[in-house]
Amino acid sequence: MNTKEFISSLREIVREYIADEEAYNDDVQLQINTTTWELEIADPENDLPNCDYYPMMDLVSMSSTEPGKWEPDEEAIAEVAAEYVFTE
Repeated sequence: MNTKEFISSLREIVREYIADEEAYNDDVQLQINTTTWELEIADPENDLPNCDYYPMMDLVSMSSTEPGKWEPDEEAIAEVAAEYVFTE
């Protein structure tokens, strides 16, 4: 995986969350398995080894074009991606 693919994967899981946000509790987390780079929407009670967690709500922002709608926060997604180094 490279940085561009990772950002794309992050964006997709955020879109998945937005599409069905009512199915999750308010504290839901993005789980990143740092061994496999698998991304998952996870319960905040999870604390698995080799996984990092980020609050999903930190990765969304209010749409500037559609009031009342969420969209992926590109800046927040880039900040998460910047935490990791990928060999291209």
